[in-house]
Amino acid sequence: MKNRPSSHFIILIFLLALDGLAYLAIYRAGIARGFSPSLLLAFRDMALFLPLFVVLVWLVRRNKYRGDLTIFTVAILLFSIGQIMQYRLFTDPEYSASKRAEVSKARLAKANTLQQRYINQYYDAEKKQVLFGDPKYQIPIKTSDSGSSEESYWTLSRIFSSFSTLIPLMAIIGFRLAFTMIMREDILLWLQRNSFFLGLATTLPFVLIAILYSSGGKFLGNTTPWEPVKVTFLISYAGILTQHYRNLSRTYWGIPPLRFVLPFILIALLPIVPFFALADFGQMLVFLGAYVTLYIVAVKRVPQVTMAIFLMAVLLGGAIFAAGIYNTVLDVFSGDSDISAVERVKGVVSQGVPRRIHQRFYLWEHGGLPPNPAENWWWAKEYDDAESRGISNEEMWYNKYAYQPSQALFGVSDGRLLGAGLGRGYPESVPIADSDFIYAAVAEEMGLLGGAIIIAAFIILLVAGMRAAIEARDMFTKLIAAGISSFLAFQAIVNIGGVIRMLPMTGITLPFVSHGGWSLITSFFMLGMLMAISHRNNSEQGTVPELSAVN
Repeated sequence: MKNRPSSHFIILIFLLALDGLAYLAIYRAGIARGFSPSLLLAFRDMALFLPLFVVLVWLVRRNKYRGDLTIFTVAILLFSIGQIMQYRLFTDPEYSASKRAEVSKARLAKANTLQQRYINQYYDAEKKQVLFGDPKYQIPIKTSDSGSSEESYWTLSRIFSSFSTLIPLMAIIGFRLAFTMIMREDILLWLQRNSFFLGLATTLPFVLIAILYSSGGKFLGNTTPWEPVKVTFLISYAGILTQHYRNLSRTYWGIPPLRFVLPFILIALLPIVPFFALADFGQMLVFLGAYVTLYIVAVKRVPQVTMAIFLMAVLLGGAIFAAGIYNTVLDVFSGDSDISAVERVKGVVSQGVPRRIHQRFYLWEHGGLPPNPAENWWWAKEYDDAESRGISNEEMWYNKYAYQPSQALFGVSDGRLLGAGLGRGYPESVPIADSDFIYAAVAEEMGLLGGAIIIAAFIILLVAGMRAAIEARDMFTKLIAAGISSFLAFQAIVNIGGVIRMLPMTGITLPFVSHGGWSLITSFFMLGMLMAISHRNNSEQGTVPELSAVN
């Protein structure tokens, strides 16, 4: 199946047919709830399969693709599931409402419609005689105004100009660009030779954006500035390891020569910047997890890996301690601190960690139990705000932080084995269900089966990617393939683990599945790079003499 394009064509056609049934189910469920999802949007989503078929033909016919097409097919499976759930959510008037009053109105309208349909279908003649004076009475049910306006809003011109149309097309273009780029030997050589400067040149502008212009890790609305930097970080780190992995293997007392380890440490520590500037703990986990994986692949020595992890932990701890002292000095000079010196010293390290990280870990550990402001300095500001507005501590905590993950867990639980059915659950009650919590929406309406399909797809993607890394005949492409597989796998683990509360919720997207701009484009770009490496491994273009060959 690996090298049989016809099998993958058949699978994609089968996926397209299943998608059609899924959109039909969502449309009928919407009608049953009193609103009419846009059929044009459903046709738009299914039409996105056309450029994907074109890409597959381009790979097979034009490029004589010899790599593992399973990588492409599994990614499209994840993408199609994401498109289905986004259609389910964004066509629901309750989820797409912008104001709380509109949300309540849409929710009430859906509840009334379901109640009316239940009465029409299940009340016997005797009950209808008592209630309505007519044993055959049927309550007239009309599509709600919100549903009708949603359907009429989407015209062909609006669909073609919508970001939800343009972003997948840009992602597909990015896939082709990445594939073409990695297939060219001169570009690969240039990337390897200039990897260090490439990492610095592309990272510093994004660091400035993150520190000066972003809010809560977002830039220009809902853009995540760190998504496109994943590719340049990966290339930079892989290039440095390719140039120095033999020297890093030669250690004295378990420590490599300083002149070789310094560039490595400088690039590896760059993910710490968003940790302090954006309090983006999830991205830091993903970056560091991928970096440790690359180090293991390149160096292949357990003591070295242990030493690298130890050095990163020491440097991270030192940075946190320094930040804590800085915050402490500010408190003292501003006159806000009235606690004892012992308590102040104990709180130095704690205050070095951004309050957002404290909140995430507390939420993971305690759930809906509100924090005590006297014991948790990071909650004191919100507690004072709640008191000034006459809101209880419990209500403030639940409404601001605990509501979203708790609703997601309720949805996952309600899904059980096979799910409530597409359009029949209540994922619209979970804020940002289309992005950070899309796994909860899938698990509620597709059940454990749907969630298991997503997890199995990422496992297959990881195995296929690591196979491409193992088969690579030069260290640079080997590390890029391993890094892409690690990035996708760690991001999936952090996202799904946060939704089901096995890990702290970090607010990062699920690759290929979540609604997003740069996230989807970056995922498809990395997919193109991975497939190009898989093709190179099985063709005469498998190695470049100037690239560092694998021992």
